[in-house]
Amino acid sequence: MPTAQEKRELLFNVHRPVELPTKEFENDWWPLISNAWTCNSGPKPTPVGAPLGYIRNYTCRLATKYNPKPKDTSNDAPDTKRRKRTIRVPCECQAAIKITHVTATGITTIERNHNDTPAVHTHSLADVDKARRPAAIKALIDKETLKSNNPLETIASIRQLAEESGLGEVAAFVTRTELVNTRRRQRQTELKPLTGVVHVDGEVRAAAEFLVTKDYRWQSFGETAASAMAGAIPLFNVNAGDPGSSSSSTSSNNNNSNRGITDLAQGLVFARRQQLTKLSNHGWLTLIGSVEVTNKHGWRLFTLYVRDRLGCWDSGAHFFVSDIDSSTIAQALRLVRQLAPSWQPRYILTDQSPAVTVGIEITFPRTMQGAQQDEEQKCEVIFSTTHMMQIWKGSITDPQTQQRMIQALHCRTRLGFDYMVEKATSGCDNSVIRQYIKDCVARAERWALFARQESPFLLQAASLSVLDAYHREVKHLPSVIHGLIGACRAVMEVDDNRMELSLKAPTASFTDESSLTDDIASPLLTHIKHFPYTIQTLLVEEAHAMNKRIIKGKRPPGLKHPRCGCDFYNKYLLPCQHILHTALIGDLRSAGEPAFLDDADWMLFQNKFTGKEGLDVYRTRRGSVTSSSHEVAEKTAEEAGKAEVDKLKMEELFERSQRLYQDLADRGDKKGLEALVADLEAFSSRQSF
Repeated sequence: MPTAQEKRELLFNVHRPVELPTKEFENDWWPLISNAWTCNSGPKPTPVGAPLGYIRNYTCRLATKYNPKPKDTSNDAPDTKRRKRTIRVPCECQAAIKITHVTATGITTIERNHNDTPAVHTHSLADVDKARRPAAIKALIDKETLKSNNPLETIASIRQLAEESGLGEVAAFVTRTELVNTRRRQRQTELKPLTGVVHVDGEVRAAAEFLVTKDYRWQSFGETAASAMAGAIPLFNVNAGDPGSSSSSTSSNNNNSNRGITDLAQGLVFARRQQLTKLSNHGWLTLIGSVEVTNKHGWRLFTLYVRDRLGCWDSGAHFFVSDIDSSTIAQALRLVRQLAPSWQPRYILTDQSPAVTVGIEITFPRTMQGAQQDEEQKCEVIFSTTHMMQIWKGSITDPQTQQRMIQALHCRTRLGFDYMVEKATSGCDNSVIRQYIKDCVARAERWALFARQESPFLLQAASLSVLDAYHREVKHLPSVIHGLIGACRAVMEVDDNRMELSLKAPTASFTDESSLTDDIASPLLTHIKHFPYTIQTLLVEEAHAMNKRIIKGKRPPGLKHPRCGCDFYNKYLLPCQHILHTALIGDLRSAGEPAFLDDADWMLFQNKFTGKEGLDVYRTRRGSVTSSSHEVAEKTAEEAGKAEVDKLKMEELFERSQRLYQDLADRGDKKGLEALVADLEAFSSRQSF
């Protein structure tokens, strides 16, 4: 039995006729050498008197009888702006073969086209392999590119499989460009259906059927004006047999009864069962954002994003809507609640979109039958800090006022926030900007960072950057020529990648990456490895920051307990660089002194993540500084008198002083520290006011 390379050599330089069974020739021989020959004629019947069959003539693929056209110099564009073209060197190879397929006997004969045709090429087989890959290698490329591996892993896998089949020399010429082109062709083939569908209703039904095949649950609402006028059957839910998957056409028709017949909104809600479970369990803080230009209909894609117990962000549900208005978004959110009945968010983080904000308030009303909702049922909308900064940079033209408002945005106490806003308005001469600031301050409880003091987790989720990154990845896969099914497939592909990362997160550990932990003490690494991977990354960064403090010669903070007032500790409730620095000095104490940050203290930090609640420990309420401390103070004044009001204000003043001290210590401002301590001592020594 000849090897693959012997078969290629035998059909490359045809010295004598070769007879093979037609099926064996097409399956085992021709895919190995298909890149060396090109057919220059259609099938011709065999001559009269010969067995019934057909003949095909082939010539060498590299054969060229003329020089390439000269470079185009008709325009004056520089060479850097011209299209880069590869000029093929002329080849005078005259090799040609004739393949005869006999139908009656099922035999295929390969021979030279004419007796005067040369049997040997003027070039090697490697020159052909360099220019084009045979069908056998292309089949391996198509098979391996369907897997979700990076290009280098895919090329290595292709070369390994080719080596096992005797085509290792050919696979050495496979490039990353071929993989990219193959994946693009596969994606275009998969997304090609429904690009020519005229009626949106039919496309939504087809997309829903496609979602069911991929184990997605879905809901839809609305219908086109043409379908409504023709009395067509409204959209239905093929998952009607599942709990929480009933059809929503009736409710959507009732919702749209007061709208014009040409202004009917449509939507499609879909999510995996695992995503709905994650949304129900960890959706107390939900991020919502949208992206456009994903389909030919102009429907906008909205995504609900949540963070699981391991700290991994993942999508909870998706929905396409044809109109961007509050009623349409509210209808889609209601369908999400039907798919996940136990989803009860406490906070929803979004950008400053009035339609989304009103839609959320319609879905989660603050009052129910005239009575105030319970604390657990109330849902509050908070705005992205990063998005607000971008808006202010474009709306507030005065640089000094803009900088003060950004400082007010990052204030963590109500007193500090009011002070910075008053300072910004008093120093601004433009009445329009002052009025704009007053309008923004009216919604301060939704966008200021001090509104996130109720939970350390809210301090970590100050922007929609993780959701924007998800939407950027989704946006690159489909295009405006694809329908809803193509856009849904792009979302599925990105969801699969996110799910794969979330499955790898629990097994990852920084302790296995010695290059990142070489300068960290081994006792500290022993404690760090007991945390989840996402928490390990935070602690390793703080350990590096502690080493930098020691290199700069900074003194230990002098903490008495493993608690600190820095931003890191307030955000994550974990040992910060100041606590680790104090603990390092504590290890050098004498045997009689108590240890600082001992094993029992580490166990308290680690036990927060060993239970079922996971990262929900960050839902801990911060009673000292809450989002509604100002309102609570007013309410307390009415109920318990002015003493409680003064107590809340003193707590805010203490936190401001603590943060000022921490900032001065981090900067190494000794004079500032001495002045602050002197002022506090002078203030505390006063006997009367």
